[in-house]
Parts: sequence; C-alpha cells; structure tokens
Amino acid sequence: MGLSAGQARLLTITARKSDCEFQSMRLSHQKIALARNLADLSNEYENSLNQTKLYYDYYGTGDTSTQLSYGILMNPSTLNDYMPVTLTDNLGRVTLNSKYAAAARAAGIPQEGLGTLPSEAMRNAFITGLYNNGLITKTTAETILGLPYNQNAGFGGGATVAVTTTTGDLEYLAEFLDENGSAYNIDSNDLPIKDRLNCKEDNDTSEVDLGIKNADGVFTNSWHHSTQIKASFTMGDLLTGVEQYYLSYEGVKGEQSPVYGVALMQDFLTGGFIDWMADELSVALDLGDGYTSAAIEYAKNQLTNLIYKTNTINGCNINGQTVSGHDYWVNASDGKDTDDNTQYKNNTVYEYLGEIGTNLQTHGNQDERYQDWVVANSNNYIGFTFIGSNKGGGDDGNDHATAGINLNNLAKAFLTYFADYMNGVAKTDANGMPQYYVEIGQLTQNRLVTNDALFEYTIKTGTSVSSDDLGQATFYDTLFNQICANGWTENEQVSDNTYLQKMLQSGMFFISKPKDDGYYYQGNYATDTYIKEISDETAIAQAEAKYSLEKSKLNAKEETLDLKMKNLDTEISSLTTEYDTVKNTISKNIEKSFKRYNA
Repeated sequence: MGLSAGQARLLTITARKSDCEFQSMRLSHQKIALARNLADLSNEYENSLNQTKLYYDYYGTGDTSTQLSYGILMNPSTLNDYMPVTLTDNLGRVTLNSKYAAAARAAGIPQEGLGTLPSEAMRNAFITGLYNNGLITKTTAETILGLPYNQNAGFGGGATVAVTTTTGDLEYLAEFLDENGSAYNIDSNDLPIKDRLNCKEDNDTSEVDLGIKNADGVFTNSWHHSTQIKASFTMGDLLTGVEQYYLSYEGVKGEQSPVYGVALMQDFLTGGFIDWMADELSVALDLGDGYTSAAIEYAKNQLTNLIYKTNTINGCNINGQTVSGHDYWVNASDGKDTDDNTQYKNNTVYEYLGEIGTNLQTHGNQDERYQDWVVANSNNYIGFTFIGSNKGGGDDGNDHATAGINLNNLAKAFLTYFADYMNGVAKTDANGMPQYYVEIGQLTQNRLVTNDALFEYTIKTGTSVSSDDLGQATFYDTLFNQICANGWTENEQVSDNTYLQKMLQSGMFFISKPKDDGYYYQGNYATDTYIKEISDETAIAQAEAKYSLEKSKLNAKEETLDLKMKNLDTEISSLTTEYDTVKNTISKNIEKSFKRYNA
C-alpha cells in the first residue's frame, strides 16, 4: 500500500471510529433517559397505590356506590337531611356553581354578603332565581313562595313552619283582619280616671275621654264621662276605616300642662291596647316562623317606646312664646302649690311625645271643647298632641290644657314598624332615605307603609303543606341565609366530581354543615362522618396495568439500545485494530523509504 493510499485509509478509519464513538455516546444518553423514565414510572405507580376516592355514605354501611358530588351536597334530599352542606373557601364564603350564582345575583346578594338581616322580598327573589335557572320546578317555587321565610334556618332555627300564605295589599289585609280577627270594645266610662292632687277644685279628677269622628268629620260624642260612649272596631277598621277613634284629655281649670292625662292614656295603651293590636296582626302576619314573630315583637316594642319617648319639637308656641328644644312637661319643681301649676305635690318629670302649642287666646269661653282642637291635630299626627294654655295660670275659668291621640294612626305606625322589619330595617329608597319609618310629628314627616299601594303583605291562610315541601323550603331558606351571612364565590368547575375531590383533598375547599345547635360550622372533609375516603381499587389496577405496559416498553427500548451499543463497541474495536495496522504499515513504508535514499 502506497503512502498516499495508506494515509487516506487512516483518515477514513479515524472518521468512522469517531462517528461510532459519537453514536455510542448518544445511545448511552438515551439509556440514561430510559432509566430516568423508569424511575418516574415507578414513583407514579407507588403513589397510585395510595389513591383514594371520596364517597357519600349517608347510612354508614360502607356503601361505595355514591361518589361525593356537588349535587348531593347542594340539592335537598334525604341524603343531606334537607339541609345544605355548603362548600366554603378559607374565608367561609359559599362556593356556588354558575346556576346558583345567577340566582344570588338575581336576588341582589353582594359577594361579600349582607351587613344586615335579609328581607323576605330578597329571599323570594332568590327562589324565583332558582326557578329561572332550572334548579327547581315552577311548582316547587310557588310552594316555597307560599310559605313563610325562615330567617333562623341555619342559625339555630328549625324547619320552616307548615303554613300556606297568600299576598295582598292593605285593603286585602284589612278585610282579612275583619273576617278573622276580633273587635276591640271601648266603653268611655271604663277609661282611666284618677283623683288629682293639689287641685284648685277639690276632689277633681283627671279623665280620659273617647272620641269618634264619622265619615263626615263630625264627632259623635259629647266628650264627657257623663255621657256613655261605646265603640267597637277591628284592626282593619283602624287601618282603612273612615271613622277615626281618639283618646282625649282636658285638664282642669288653671292647668297649663296635660302630662297627667297623657300618663293615663299611656297606661291605657300599654295596659292592653297595644297587646290587642299585636295579637290581631299575629292572626294574619305571624307565620309561626322566627322572622315574622320577631317582626311583630319588634313593632310592639318600638310602638311602646314611641309613646314613652322623650322628643324635642322646635318652634312650639307655649304660653304665647316660641320654645325650641323643649324636652319635658314638668310639675312644680319645689313641690309647693302655686297658681301657675295645679297638678301635683311631687316633682316628677314626665316624658312626652311631642307638642303642638296653640294660642288659645281667641278661643272663646270655658264651654268650648278644646279637645276638638286636639283631635283636629291628632288626625294628622303620630303620637300625642298637646295644646297648652296661654293664660298664664290662675283660675279665670278659661285656662285649660288638653292632649289627644289618634288610635288609627297608632295602628298604622304599628304596621309600619312590622313592614320595616320585614323589609330590612336598613332598606333605603333610590334617594338613600329609609323606605319606611315612624317618628313623632305630622303624618307628612312619616313614611308609613299604609301609604304604599305597592307593598304586598304575606298573609297566613292555612297549614296544608307536605313534609317534602317543608323540607325543600327549609333547605333553600338555609342556603339563602348562609349566602347572605357569609358571602359567596362562583366556580364553574365545582360540579366536576374529580375537581371537587382534588380541591377538598388539597385544602382549597372546606365542608360547612350544621351541628346539633342548629348553627353552621366549617371543617375539613375528613371530619365529616358521611364522607368516606376509600382506596380506589379501580384506579390502582389501572395504574398497575399502565406501569407494566410502560415498563415493558422501556425495557424493550433498553434492550435495543444495548444491542446497538454492543454492535458499535465491536465496530469500534475492529476500527481500532485496522487503524493500528494501517498506521504501522505507513510507518514501515516511511522507514524503508528513508533507508533507500540514505543508502
């Protein structure tokens, strides 16, 4: 072999050997990657041996046929005792799917929840939203809307009361009260009378009279206890009737302040009359649930506070002078008998509701019925109205002080307090003003529910409701209350069982359900006695099959790589031998050439 040919052959062998070494290295890296994949596969298989599945085992029999789902927790059934098991986040907010979230929006529930008690109107809007989004049927929606809202559900309260209801305006409510309530009977001779102390006329008495103004605005009594006047009326009559009923008081001669008679009228009102109004409204409006019962109790307490409330009326005309910030009618401060005060020997201070000072200097003589003036004011007034004398005391025979109160207005105030509670005490109109409120003073200063022709009253009509219907009503009242109290978030994926399980197991979701005290508490899913976490044998078997298949594939690839690497090693060895041979031949040829030419 010539030198040139030998050198070319040597270069070819070197290139081939380098390529084989590169291929061997590449196959070695592939084998390392196969080993890594095999390790990952082994880890995955090992982890799959601990794979579990969440089941809802309501009866505690170990049943694994019912996988835990959003529907089981958030739809009423015997599986959840008709009480929602809410999914909540770490802030306690209820997690809603898209349909429930749409119903919450339709009801106007902010995602951060409410800062006050929800109203029945908001609850009804939520139920309507459930129907509009296909969560309940029309029949179910109508049944629930016909039942009283259970505000205490999920907050210590029990099931919704089994009553049926209807809605109606004020006229319908009044007719219902007329037909189903009882009448209140007043005999003027039975109204409060009490002997007066320190009176200029010995043995005189403080008297409360009954007044009735007919449809023509004419009084039907003489305003004296010497004439027996009787009245019989229902709560419906007071709310919508044309006749107006009054209590009125006329002070004795020389008296400037009517507080003693007001105290007697207060005793009459709180001694049974307000209780009667509460009982009458309960017949129609107390649905037996905690919410409406609380509303009537609230109205009763507010009205009682109203007739005993101290109030300041600025700009009143008293004794010919305009008085601002006048808070009390006060008797003799020194306990002595004076011409300017003829009421008592003690120094008790009486609170009053309000006053309308009227200059009586031009109002004739002693025979004039000053109550007429009081009643005229009471007709458009909430609370007691007063007329003080401007004669400066004394015994000139024309010096009277009078007070009066309109019972019809009291009934309207009572109903307004009830509606205010039912509607949400913090409820405001578009201008930010309270939707309904009662205050002492002219009717124009008040916002009475009886003036709202659009307000609908929920009226109890019967008790024929099935247990299933009650269960569904309780369920959705409870869910509504939890959403309002704690706020809510929307998650479209929550209805996917696999996603739900992962979120629970990762601690992103919590389970909130009621305890024995009727209140909801948040906890981990593992603490729920109905939720079982069981090894997923199917998933484990699938993982094992996958592991075996993938491992066999990796082993086959490894064997192929081993064979290719063995062939390359053999070729590299052959090339090395040939390289050495050619290199040795070239060296000998060079040596011979040098010897020839040196010779």
